[in-house]
Amino acid sequence: MQTAYFQPLEDALLSNGDSTAQLSLLQFYATLLDRWTAFAVSQPTKLKDTSTKMKDLIDHGSLLAFTVSQNSTSQASQSAILSFYESVTATLLDPSLKASIRILTPPSQLVYTLQFSSSLATLSRLCATLASYKLAFEAAMLQKAGAAQDSVVQNYPKDYLNHFNGFLMDVCNCLWRGKALHTGDPNALGCLIDSKVAAALTSYVATMDAMTLPSLFSFSTSPTLCLLAISYVRELEDSREHDIEKRHAGPVSQASLRQLEVDGGFKLSWQDYRLGVLQYLENAGVPGIGSLMYNTMKHLMAARNNSG
Repeated sequence: MQTAYFQPLEDALLSNGDSTAQLSLLQFYATLLDRWTAFAVSQPTKLKDTSTKMKDLIDHGSLLAFTVSQNSTSQASQSAILSFYESVTATLLDPSLKASIRILTPPSQLVYTLQFSSSLATLSRLCATLASYKLAFEAAMLQKAGAAQDSVVQNYPKDYLNHFNGFLMDVCNCLWRGKALHTGDPNALGCLIDSKVAAALTSYVATMDAMTLPSLFSFSTSPTLCLLAISYVRELEDSREHDIEKRHAGPVSQASLRQLEVDGGFKLSWQDYRLGVLQYLENAGVPGIGSLMYNTMKHLMAARNNSG
Protein backbone atom coordinates (compact mmCIF):
# COMPACT_ATOMS: atom_id res chain seq x y z
CA MET A 1 0.00 0.00 0.00
CA GLN A 2 1.30 3.46 -0.95
CA THR A 3 0.27 4.84 2.45
CA ALA A 4 2.69 2.50 4.25
CA TYR A 5 5.10 5.42 4.47
CA PHE A 6 2.70 6.99 6.97
CA GLN A 7 3.22 4.07 9.35
CA PRO A 8 6.00 5.71 11.41
CA LEU A 9 3.77 8.78 11.86
CA GLU A 10 0.83 6.63 12.94
CA ASP A 11 2.98 4.58 15.30
CA ALA A 12 4.23 7.75 16.95
CA LEU A 13 0.82 9.41 17.26
CA LEU A 14 -1.35 6.41 18.10
CA SER A 15 0.92 4.38 20.36
CA ASN A 16 -0.88 5.45 23.54
CA GLY A 17 -4.41 5.02 22.15
CA ASP A 18 -5.21 8.74 22.50
CA SER A 19 -8.46 9.44 20.65
CA THR A 20 -7.44 13.09 20.18
CA ALA A 21 -4.42 11.91 18.22
CA GLN A 22 -6.71 9.84 15.98
CA LEU A 23 -8.74 12.93 15.18
CA SER A 24 -5.60 14.94 14.44
CA LEU A 25 -4.38 12.22 12.10
CA LEU A 26 -7.75 12.02 10.31
CA GLN A 27 -7.76 15.80 9.87
CA PHE A 28 -4.23 15.57 8.50
CA TYR A 29 -5.34 12.99 5.93
CA ALA A 30 -8.23 15.23 4.88
CA THR A 31 -5.86 18.18 4.43
CA LEU A 32 -3.37 16.02 2.57
CA LEU A 33 -6.10 14.81 0.22
CA ASP A 34 -7.06 18.43 -0.48
CA ARG A 35 -3.43 19.22 -1.33
CA TRP A 36 -3.06 16.17 -3.57
CA THR A 37 -6.31 17.08 -5.32
CA ALA A 38 -5.01 20.56 -6.06
CA PHE A 39 -1.72 19.08 -7.29
CA ALA A 40 -3.47 16.56 -9.53
CA VAL A 41 -5.59 19.28 -11.11
CA SER A 42 -2.56 21.49 -11.74
CA GLN A 43 -0.31 18.66 -12.98
CA PRO A 44 -2.45 16.52 -15.33
CA THR A 45 0.60 14.76 -16.78
CA LYS A 46 1.19 13.17 -13.36
CA LEU A 47 -2.45 12.30 -12.77
CA LYS A 48 -2.10 8.52 -13.10
CA ASP A 49 0.51 8.24 -10.35
CA THR A 50 -1.21 10.80 -8.11
CA SER A 51 -4.65 9.21 -8.49
CA THR A 52 -3.28 5.85 -7.29
CA LYS A 53 -1.88 7.50 -4.17
CA MET A 54 -5.14 9.35 -3.59
CA LYS A 55 -7.15 6.14 -3.88
CA ASP A 56 -4.89 4.48 -1.30
CA LEU A 57 -5.13 7.49 0.99
CA ILE A 58 -8.94 7.49 0.81
CA ASP A 59 -9.02 3.76 1.53
CA HIS A 60 -6.63 4.12 4.44
CA GLY A 61 -8.41 7.18 5.80
CA SER A 62 -11.72 5.31 5.73
CA LEU A 63 -10.28 2.63 7.99
CA LEU A 64 -9.16 5.29 10.44
CA ALA A 65 -12.54 7.05 10.23
CA PHE A 66 -14.29 3.77 11.03
CA THR A 67 -11.98 3.22 14.01
CA VAL A 68 -12.72 6.73 15.27
CA SER A 69 -16.48 6.11 14.97
CA GLN A 70 -16.16 2.95 17.07
CA ASN A 71 -14.09 4.64 19.77
CA SER A 72 -16.10 7.83 20.15
CA THR A 73 -19.52 9.23 19.24
CA SER A 74 -18.64 12.77 20.29
CA GLN A 75 -19.52 15.75 18.12
CA ALA A 76 -15.83 16.43 17.52
CA SER A 77 -15.22 12.86 16.31
CA GLN A 78 -18.21 12.87 13.98
CA SER A 79 -17.23 16.27 12.63
CA ALA A 80 -13.70 15.08 11.85
CA ILE A 81 -15.06 11.99 10.08
CA LEU A 82 -17.44 14.05 7.96
CA SER A 83 -14.74 16.60 7.14
CA PHE A 84 -12.64 13.75 5.76
CA TYR A 85 -15.47 12.48 3.56
CA GLU A 86 -16.31 16.01 2.43
CA SER A 87 -12.73 16.20 1.14
CA VAL A 88 -13.22 12.82 -0.53
CA THR A 89 -16.40 13.87 -2.35
CA ALA A 90 -14.84 17.19 -3.40
CA THR A 91 -12.13 15.13 -5.10
CA LEU A 92 -14.60 12.71 -6.68
CA LEU A 93 -16.69 15.53 -8.13
CA ASP A 94 -13.81 17.55 -9.56
CA PRO A 95 -14.42 17.64 -13.34
CA SER A 96 -10.80 16.88 -14.20
CA LEU A 97 -10.45 14.01 -11.73
CA LYS A 98 -13.77 12.18 -11.65
CA ALA A 99 -12.78 9.74 -14.40
CA SER A 100 -9.52 8.81 -12.68
CA ILE A 101 -10.37 8.47 -8.97
CA ARG A 102 -12.21 5.32 -7.97
CA ILE A 103 -15.27 5.92 -5.80
CA LEU A 104 -14.75 4.23 -2.45
CA THR A 105 -17.82 4.49 -0.24
CA PRO A 106 -17.65 4.75 3.56
CA PRO A 107 -17.99 1.54 5.60
CA SER A 108 -21.65 0.58 6.13
CA GLN A 109 -21.48 0.59 9.91
CA LEU A 110 -19.97 4.08 9.83
CA VAL A 111 -22.84 5.42 7.70
CA TYR A 112 -25.48 4.10 10.10
CA THR A 113 -23.60 5.24 13.20
CA LEU A 114 -23.69 8.78 11.82
CA GLN A 115 -27.27 8.45 10.60
CA PHE A 116 -28.54 7.69 14.10
CA SER A 117 -26.48 10.42 15.74
CA SER A 118 -28.32 12.78 18.07
CA SER A 119 -26.64 15.72 16.32
CA LEU A 120 -28.63 17.56 13.66
CA ALA A 121 -25.41 18.90 12.14
CA THR A 122 -24.05 15.35 11.81
CA LEU A 123 -27.22 14.06 10.15
CA SER A 124 -27.35 16.99 7.74
CA ARG A 125 -23.69 16.69 6.75
CA LEU A 126 -24.01 12.92 6.31
CA CYS A 127 -26.99 13.40 3.99
CA ALA A 128 -25.11 16.04 2.00
CA THR A 129 -22.12 13.70 1.70
CA LEU A 130 -24.28 10.80 0.51
CA ALA A 131 -25.90 13.13 -2.04
CA SER A 132 -22.42 14.03 -3.31
CA TYR A 133 -21.50 10.36 -3.61
CA LYS A 134 -24.69 9.81 -5.60
CA LEU A 135 -23.76 12.62 -7.98
CA ALA A 136 -20.28 11.09 -8.35
CA PHE A 137 -21.74 7.69 -9.24
CA GLU A 138 -24.16 9.28 -11.73
CA ALA A 139 -21.27 11.09 -13.41
CA ALA A 140 -19.29 7.85 -13.54
CA MET A 141 -22.19 6.02 -15.18
CA LEU A 142 -22.59 8.75 -17.80
CA GLN A 143 -18.88 8.67 -18.49
CA LYS A 144 -18.94 4.90 -18.86
CA ALA A 145 -21.85 5.05 -21.31
CA GLY A 146 -19.96 7.39 -23.62
CA ALA A 147 -16.47 5.95 -23.15
CA ALA A 148 -14.36 4.27 -25.80
CA GLN A 149 -13.55 0.60 -25.35
CA ASP A 150 -9.95 1.29 -24.28
CA SER A 151 -10.94 4.08 -21.88
CA VAL A 152 -9.64 4.17 -18.31
CA VAL A 153 -13.12 5.01 -17.01
CA GLN A 154 -13.85 3.20 -13.74
CA ASN A 155 -16.19 0.20 -13.68
CA TYR A 156 -18.34 -0.60 -10.66
CA PRO A 157 -19.95 -4.00 -10.01
CA LYS A 158 -23.73 -3.99 -9.78
CA ASP A 159 -23.63 -5.32 -6.21
CA TYR A 160 -21.36 -2.43 -5.20
CA LEU A 161 -23.76 0.15 -6.65
CA ASN A 162 -26.77 -1.58 -5.12
CA HIS A 163 -25.13 -1.58 -1.70
CA PHE A 164 -24.54 2.17 -1.91
CA ASN A 165 -28.12 2.65 -3.09
CA GLY A 166 -29.12 0.75 0.05
CA PHE A 167 -27.73 3.63 2.13
CA LEU A 168 -29.92 6.07 0.23
CA MET A 169 -33.00 3.86 0.49
CA ASP A 170 -32.55 3.34 4.23
CA VAL A 171 -32.14 7.06 4.98
CA CYS A 172 -35.18 7.94 2.85
CA ASN A 173 -37.19 5.15 4.48
CA CYS A 174 -36.36 6.51 7.93
CA LEU A 175 -36.87 10.20 7.29
CA TRP A 176 -39.33 10.52 4.41
CA ARG A 177 -41.36 7.33 4.11
CA GLY A 178 -41.80 6.38 7.77
CA LYS A 179 -40.47 2.88 7.02
CA ALA A 180 -37.43 2.68 9.28
CA LEU A 181 -35.49 -0.62 9.20
CA HIS A 182 -37.63 -1.83 6.29
CA THR A 183 -36.00 -4.46 4.07
CA GLY A 184 -38.77 -5.10 1.56
CA ASP A 185 -37.80 -2.39 -0.94
CA PRO A 186 -35.21 -2.99 -3.67
CA ASN A 187 -31.70 -2.47 -2.28
CA ALA A 188 -32.99 -1.64 1.22
CA LEU A 189 -30.62 -2.89 3.92
CA GLY A 190 -32.79 -2.17 6.95
CA CYS A 191 -29.87 -0.16 8.36
CA LEU A 192 -28.17 -3.55 8.86
CA ILE A 193 -30.26 -4.20 11.96
CA ASP A 194 -30.64 -7.94 12.57
CA SER A 195 -34.21 -9.12 11.98
CA LYS A 196 -34.50 -10.48 15.54
CA VAL A 197 -33.37 -7.16 16.97
CA ALA A 198 -35.83 -5.32 14.71
CA ALA A 199 -38.64 -7.61 15.88
CA ALA A 200 -37.78 -7.00 19.54
CA LEU A 201 -37.70 -3.24 18.97
CA THR A 202 -41.01 -3.38 17.14
CA SER A 203 -42.64 -5.15 20.09
CA TYR A 204 -41.18 -2.67 22.56
CA VAL A 205 -42.21 0.44 20.63
CA ALA A 206 -45.72 -0.97 20.18
CA THR A 207 -46.24 -0.60 23.94
CA MET A 208 -45.95 3.18 23.61
CA ASP A 209 -49.01 5.27 22.84
CA ALA A 210 -49.42 6.08 19.14
CA MET A 211 -45.87 4.97 18.29
CA THR A 212 -44.63 2.48 15.73
CA LEU A 213 -41.04 1.54 15.00
CA PRO A 214 -41.20 2.29 11.23
CA SER A 215 -42.25 5.90 11.86
CA LEU A 216 -40.04 6.52 14.87
CA PHE A 217 -37.28 8.22 12.87
CA SER A 218 -39.46 10.36 10.59
CA PHE A 219 -39.49 14.15 10.67
CA SER A 220 -42.31 14.24 13.21
CA THR A 221 -40.92 11.81 15.77
CA SER A 222 -37.17 11.70 15.23
CA PRO A 223 -35.41 12.98 18.37
CA THR A 224 -33.10 14.95 16.08
CA LEU A 225 -35.76 16.57 13.89
CA CYS A 226 -39.06 16.64 15.77
CA LEU A 227 -38.57 20.06 17.39
CA LEU A 228 -37.87 21.77 14.08
CA ALA A 229 -40.74 19.89 12.42
CA ILE A 230 -43.31 21.02 14.98
CA SER A 231 -41.81 24.53 14.98
CA TYR A 232 -42.58 24.69 11.26
CA VAL A 233 -46.21 23.76 11.98
CA ARG A 234 -46.45 26.31 14.81
CA GLU A 235 -45.22 29.08 12.51
CA LEU A 236 -47.85 28.12 9.92
CA GLU A 237 -50.51 28.27 12.61
CA ASP A 238 -49.29 31.63 13.88
CA SER A 239 -49.56 33.06 10.37
CA ARG A 240 -53.16 31.84 10.09
CA GLU A 241 -54.34 32.22 13.67
CA HIS A 242 -57.39 34.27 12.70
CA ASP A 243 -58.54 31.66 10.18
CA ILE A 244 -58.28 28.47 12.24
CA GLU A 245 -60.32 27.14 15.13
CA LYS A 246 -57.89 24.50 16.36
CA ARG A 247 -54.15 24.00 16.54
CA HIS A 248 -52.32 20.74 15.98
CA ALA A 249 -51.42 18.90 19.17
CA GLY A 250 -48.43 17.15 17.55
CA PRO A 251 -46.59 15.10 16.52
CA VAL A 252 -47.81 15.38 12.93
CA SER A 253 -48.95 12.32 11.00
CA GLN A 254 -50.90 11.77 7.81
CA ALA A 255 -54.01 10.88 9.84
CA SER A 256 -53.61 13.81 12.25
CA LEU A 257 -53.49 16.30 9.38
CA ARG A 258 -56.72 14.92 7.95
CA GLN A 259 -58.39 15.12 11.37
CA LEU A 260 -57.07 18.62 11.95
CA GLU A 261 -58.80 19.90 8.83
CA VAL A 262 -62.07 18.27 9.91
CA ASP A 263 -61.77 19.89 13.36
CA GLY A 264 -61.28 23.39 11.96
CA GLY A 265 -57.51 23.57 11.75
CA PHE A 266 -55.52 24.55 8.69
CA LYS A 267 -55.46 22.38 5.57
CA LEU A 268 -52.08 20.83 4.84
CA SER A 269 -51.37 17.68 2.86
CA TRP A 270 -48.88 15.11 4.10
CA GLN A 271 -46.67 15.76 1.06
CA ASP A 272 -46.70 19.52 1.57
CA TYR A 273 -45.94 19.08 5.25
CA ARG A 274 -42.80 17.08 4.52
CA LEU A 275 -41.71 19.44 1.75
CA GLY A 276 -42.31 22.33 4.12
CA VAL A 277 -40.12 20.74 6.78
CA LEU A 278 -37.31 20.34 4.24
CA GLN A 279 -37.61 24.00 3.28
CA TYR A 280 -37.79 25.00 6.95
CA LEU A 281 -34.58 23.05 7.63
CA GLU A 282 -32.89 24.70 4.66
CA ASN A 283 -33.93 28.15 5.88
CA ALA A 284 -32.52 27.26 9.30
CA GLY A 285 -29.12 26.51 7.77
CA VAL A 286 -29.56 22.73 7.62
CA PRO A 287 -29.66 21.96 3.87
CA GLY A 288 -28.11 18.49 3.75
CA ILE A 289 -31.25 16.45 4.39
CA GLY A 290 -33.15 18.21 1.61
CA SER A 291 -30.19 17.80 -0.72
CA LEU A 292 -30.29 14.03 -0.30
CA MET A 293 -34.09 13.80 -0.57
CA TYR A 294 -34.21 15.87 -3.77
CA ASN A 295 -31.30 14.03 -5.36
CA THR A 296 -32.63 10.60 -4.45
CA MET A 297 -36.33 11.14 -5.17
CA LYS A 298 -36.30 13.31 -8.28
CA HIS A 299 -40.06 13.88 -8.28
CA LEU A 300 -39.71 15.87 -5.08
CA MET A 301 -37.90 18.69 -6.86
CA ALA A 302 -40.88 19.19 -9.19
CA ALA A 303 -43.27 18.91 -6.25
CA ARG A 304 -41.32 21.57 -4.36
CA ASN A 305 -41.34 23.92 -7.34
CA ASN A 306 -45.08 23.41 -7.80
CA SER A 307 -45.83 23.98 -4.11
CA GLY A 308 -43.70 27.12 -4.10
